[in-house]
Amino acid sequence: MLNKIFFVGVAYLAISFSATSQYFYKDLISNKQLLQDMADYKENKVKSINIISLETNGMPSEGFFCQKKFNRNYTKAELFTRADMSSASLLTSTFNKKGLLERTHDSSDISVTTNNFQYDANNSIISIRSSIRSRDDDFLTEILEEHLYSYTDNDVPEKMIRIKNSTDSTVILFALDENNQVAIEKDTKSGTKFYYYYDAKKRLTDIVQENEFKPRLKPDYVFEYNNASGKISAMTTTEEGVNDFYVWKYTYDGALRIKEKCYNRAKQLLGTIEYQYK
Repeated sequence: MLNKIFFVGVAYLAISFSATSQYFYKDLISNKQLLQDMADYKENKVKSINIISLETNGMPSEGFFCQKKFNRNYTKAELFTRADMSSASLLTSTFNKKGLLERTHDSSDISVTTNNFQYDANNSIISIRSSIRSRDDDFLTEILEEHLYSYTDNDVPEKMIRIKNSTDSTVILFALDENNQVAIEKDTKSGTKFYYYYDAKKRLTDIVQENEFKPRLKPDYVFEYNNASGKISAMTTTEEGVNDFYVWKYTYDGALRIKEKCYNRAKQLLGTIEYQYK
């Protein structure tokens, strides 16, 4: 069971090709979280991570293997994953001398996904250019997408232009709250809005979607924090298309995450992810 939702718990930065998305979260906030993780690995001299998936009975998930490796100067990370639910894949992430993510390349037997990132003088993302190539029997499909960001004078995103296959453009607008943080993300084509909420320490706590198919506002994501470390202690994610959600609870050793436990709506343990550092 856990293999089906494993990639929610250990999600890496990847552009979303869905019609609607929390772009501010998935493009920008997730990028910063990834860079902080890399900085923590470097600080703790981590060379590799074995990621173990355990079922509800505590036994290893059958057919599952996941390992992440870093090069000497932490400019490249490789994540190899194999599971019964999917073909083996290799995600390679490359970073520049500033520690900023420049490129991700995720390849498997059926598809290849590539993301290229560009930054401004403030180290803020101004461009994400992505492609997905997939093969089905004799057919080869390629989807191209660009996210072009512009910022206010205070370096807060105010607009993003999403360009699909070089022709289809959509403008995503961001509205700020009284603390100069992104509060609303609006898709000007579909009218879909996402609301972002923060705690007193200006940490993201909730992402809520509003559209014509969701008359009641329910969070897509809810985040809780360890006040001592500032690390995320729990994340609740809504299962798209069904009235269900998952809760991930995180345990750390210093700055490094060592365990994740996943629960369903009935508070039943679905499985555990453990991180072994070398």
